[in-house]
Amino acid sequence: MSKPMHLCNHPGCMKLIPYDQRYCSKHEYRKPIDLADKQERHMINKAVYHKRITSQYQLFYRSTQWKKLSHRWLMMHPLCVSCEAHGIYRKGDLVDHIIELRDDWSKRLDVNNLQTLCYACHNRKTWKEKHKRIAKHEQK
Repeated sequence: MSKPMHLCNHPGCMKLIPYDQRYCSKHEYRKPIDLADKQERHMINKAVYHKRITSQYQLFYRSTQWKKLSHRWLMMHPLCVSCEAHGIYRKGDLVDHIIELRDDWSKRLDVNNLQTLCYACHNRKTWKEKHKRIAKHEQK
């Protein structure tokens, strides 16, 4: 019995290759692995990861409390409130803090400070809040 076949992953290539390979021989690229380069990449990734995980905000968003609360909230409030206000019914993707954590940490688990938003509305709101913060900082 022969191995199952699939198309090469290179865009536009129609060559059939064994299922356990990603690319045909024409499109396969093998860069020689330099051990020092690999160790340096590992150290950079490790430093970035540890720097990121120490943020209180990151720790909060990874907490069991937040995961349970946000999941429950999305089950009870599945539509984006911003889109709904404009007469559009769109599924909400995430739970947003109306007053950002940076502005009031004590409201992080307050259900009166939560709303459901789609990614587009959340990104728009976050961008506006960030620029308000920058403008406020420049006035000082």
